Amino acid sequence: MQNYPNSFDTATEQALKEHVMFGGPWRGPLIVRGEGVYCYDRDGKAYLDFESQAWSLALGFGNKEVMNAAFEQAQFLYHMKGGLNTFPRLKLVDKILSLVPDGFDRVSFEPSGSIANEAAMKIAMINQPDARYFISLYHAFHGNTLATSAAGWHATKAKGTYGGGKKYIGFMQNFVRVPNPYCYRCPYGKECGSCDYLCARELRNTIQYGVSGPVAAVILEPVQGSGGQIPCPPGYLARVREICDEFGTLLIFDEMQTGFGRCGTMFAMDHFGVVPDIFTIGKAMGNGFPIAGTVINKKLKGFQDGTDDNFTFCNNPMAQAAALKTIEIMLRDKVPENARAMGEVLTKGLTELQQKYPVLGDIRGPGLHIGVEIVKDPETKEPDAALAAAIYENGLANGVIMGLAGSSPHVIKIKPPLIITAQQCASFLERFERSLQQATQKS
Repeated sequence: MQNYPNSFDTATEQALKEHVMFGGPWRGPLIVRGEGVYCYDRDGKAYLDFESQAWSLALGFGNKEVMNAAFEQAQFLYHMKGGLNTFPRLKLVDKILSLVPDGFDRVSFEPSGSIANEAAMKIAMINQPDARYFISLYHAFHGNTLATSAAGWHATKAKGTYGGGKKYIGFMQNFVRVPNPYCYRCPYGKECGSCDYLCARELRNTIQYGVSGPVAAVILEPVQGSGGQIPCPPGYLARVREICDEFGTLLIFDEMQTGFGRCGTMFAMDHFGVVPDIFTIGKAMGNGFPIAGTVINKKLKGFQDGTDDNFTFCNNPMAQAAALKTIEIMLRDKVPENARAMGEVLTKGLTELQQKYPVLGDIRGPGLHIGVEIVKDPETKEPDAALAAAIYENGLANGVIMGLAGSSPHVIKIKPPLIITAQQCASFLERFERSLQQATQKS
């Protein structure tokens, strides 16, 4: 075995696993290094990484330019408290505001996406002091803190039983959920495009009649990620924008997964042509370095007290320098455009496989934000979580890492680094078909 930093034998690995409280289920091998779209386990086996490590490695593993920018910054300053400024912090604010529609004028940085979404909620409450409620969508995911987990599927019967969030139910009383625009499984039994946005009408009814007092904000993902890779259909977000304006309710876009290129545009708001009042960013922005942010419209009051949104690690010069370099590369190398083109390649290939394998019930994008819904029967659309898990496990054996949706474990998430090539897409499609064949033969 190569002498990797901090390495040890497999027996020690198995013993130490018992002492780790994992942030997610233990899935797959012990990874020791990565390069580009590949990562390698302790035995040297290569894996195509088609989940970008929680969708964060937009430029793949080990990007030398990003690492050099971070390490160069670290030689001068690698930690600073929130109340003192740095060159990279100010420059990153300026860069982000140059990329977004007119009207946004302030950015706060947080150490994680969950906390950035909480910051957005705080801003909403500052600006709506008489409101105590928020509205989120079915299948939503906005984080794992006490406040943000209340917005998602954690405490609902997302998998047929109440999720792990139910143990925190005492902190989950301020969210009201409304139907999401899940066209493949429309809660109203309608065909996509023929419903006149019944789910948006339900949102309006809820704001008007379904809560005891005003609503501070509607928070949503333009493309739901953890909940099943569910994109908002054309026109839905524009209708939501109109409803929020009608009732004076703020609109928050959670762009943690969609921001910085994944949908084929820099932000999902660009893809859908709808502008929120507040949006949150992170994940791909730092290409693996921990950084997230909250961006607000100039019409809104911001944080007015130094204790409102201050964290020990909210001002990380290394992560800020990495984010600046990541954005520079995305613009220089037209990375969002590549995501759009390669998304079309993968979607076309998967759609062709769908003709041979009807268990691929639905394939949806946009860009490299792809979901594949696994079903027992394409007519009944009965979900098949066991088959999806088998495809995932066979994928590992065939050298490809994919994702499984949290509240929809029958949905496979295909979200590679945005630098993926057509040749690598072809390699993935071959491995995916092999994994699918192996799984269906055993079932």
